[in-house]
Amino acid sequence: MRHAVDPLQGRLFDPFQQIIPPLGLKYLANGWQSIFRAVLLPLMPVGKLGDRLHPILGRRSKELYSVAGLLFLQEAKGWTNDEAVQAYLFHTDVQFALNLEPGIDEMSRATFERYRAYFLDNDLAAQVMNDITMKLVDELDLHIDQQRLDSTHVFSDMASFGRTRMMAVCNKRFLTQVQRHHAADFNALPEEWRQRYAPSQAKLFASKGLSAEQRSKSRLQVAEDMRDLINRFADHAGLKERPSYQALVTVFEQQCEIVADKIVIKAKTGGRCVQNPSDLDATYDGHKGQGHKVQLVETCSNENDVQLILTAIPQTAAEHDANSLTPVLADLKAKGLLPESMLTDTAYGSDENVQEAADLGVELVAPIMPNAETESADAPVSDETTMPPATPLEKLTIDDFSVDERTGKVGACPSGRIPLNVLYHQGTNEDKTTIEMKPEDCENCPFREACPVEKTKKGKYKLDYTAKQRRQQERRREEDTPVFRERYAKRSGIESTNGGLKRKHGLGKLRVRGSPAVRHALFLKVAGWNMNRATTSGKLASKAAEILRKLGFGGWWSACLSFVCAVIRVNRPWRPALTANAA
Repeated sequence: MRHAVDPLQGRLFDPFQQIIPPLGLKYLANGWQSIFRAVLLPLMPVGKLGDRLHPILGRRSKELYSVAGLLFLQEAKGWTNDEAVQAYLFHTDVQFALNLEPGIDEMSRATFERYRAYFLDNDLAAQVMNDITMKLVDELDLHIDQQRLDSTHVFSDMASFGRTRMMAVCNKRFLTQVQRHHAADFNALPEEWRQRYAPSQAKLFASKGLSAEQRSKSRLQVAEDMRDLINRFADHAGLKERPSYQALVTVFEQQCEIVADKIVIKAKTGGRCVQNPSDLDATYDGHKGQGHKVQLVETCSNENDVQLILTAIPQTAAEHDANSLTPVLADLKAKGLLPESMLTDTAYGSDENVQEAADLGVELVAPIMPNAETESADAPVSDETTMPPATPLEKLTIDDFSVDERTGKVGACPSGRIPLNVLYHQGTNEDKTTIEMKPEDCENCPFREACPVEKTKKGKYKLDYTAKQRRQQERRREEDTPVFRERYAKRSGIESTNGGLKRKHGLGKLRVRGSPAVRHALFLKVAGWNMNRATTSGKLASKAAEILRKLGFGGWWSACLSFVCAVIRVNRPWRPALTANAA
């Protein structure tokens, strides 16, 4: 039977005034406990959490608001399962935040883990983060017109293996399942196989002190064992559907290939491959290593008292930031939180991303990647020209030409001379424009050495460029201005947010592994960060205090009862009677 007590239901007496001293109550009124109790606890997904329970029949469940709230606080505070249960049973401030009856409500670890599993299966953490974020944005009157975007790497709770040991661990785990559930099939395997994978994972195919040739032989041996296991049990009804067997097939396809009926270990596999059979969803990033990552968008308006994270997009480590702007903008659009400007680093600043953001009415503010490939691609192109010699004059670019922003038509060169001919290759993939100038104008131009217009072998003065090249030249010119540097300085603030999430909420190294558990932890830790940031706002703390007063916490009746109890404790009218009886 579903059991849920409305957190906004009033109380005649405040039980916590008899347990927590006045100074403690003052701390609660200004802390996260009051904000969570009055503002966030009613947002918990009690409806979905109680779907599997009958409305009126059966044994009464745990109070569902408190259970969902405890699951949220576990990740927000970085508690283990045991620590979360102990907080539920013994921590009075947590009981206050969860709207519990002190000394009455209880929970076992098994019950907590059962509810947690149901929370993960239904991906309720994403709903919790979204509801909490939208509520805080509304309560704090947050300005969302300016935002900043960045990603941060997340390590899950898994060991870091080399390729040989990772494949060997896959073999060992599958053989363990064979031995446990099909002992006859395990005993039918060659004794050499069983002995080879008998050592623990830490000692399995240890490569310390081995030469490169010996390590290569060990890796090939593991790969041959893996193929033999796949072929041997490919038609086994009790084993071919097991996750350990499916992991064998996946890892073998990623790490090996068959050439002339011989196994060849791939020289490079890329980052999108299994790193550990314990976490099949983790991939590899060349700079950060194995694990996952999360895209974070935070407000950065100077008018906000505090800045909150508006959205979090979990990804695998192999996802490149350049491809992440699309899902981020789609998520913000679905929530109605699209900004006017978005500050990002160079990884997000491709021309395609700038145009995609502009189509949604968002200005993407990001430097262009300063690498040789981009520089050569952005340079004016012509198949009949050669590069001019170095000049002390400042080089002119396509952006120095007079172009009508509405039509894209070229009106004049940097010296004010009108082109002889302008040809627009509309409808082509490159969208190229060719400008031809009068030879006499270019020969007598004072900017001749710095101008990008080149003389061809036929004596013509031409410049070919694309719309993308012109936009990038315009962005490069803007990056060199003090206005851009001052505006872009806000982006670095999200780095401190990433660091705070890792130090205070354990985002850098999670206690879980696997995509469902990682998503659960990421969403709730980000929501916990937002709660802590909102706590520093006096505006929300005063709103929470007013709500609690209306509900009876710290009200007149509770104050009277507290006073009466204090008088009784001081006077102790029963003590003389006890003394007389003793005499």
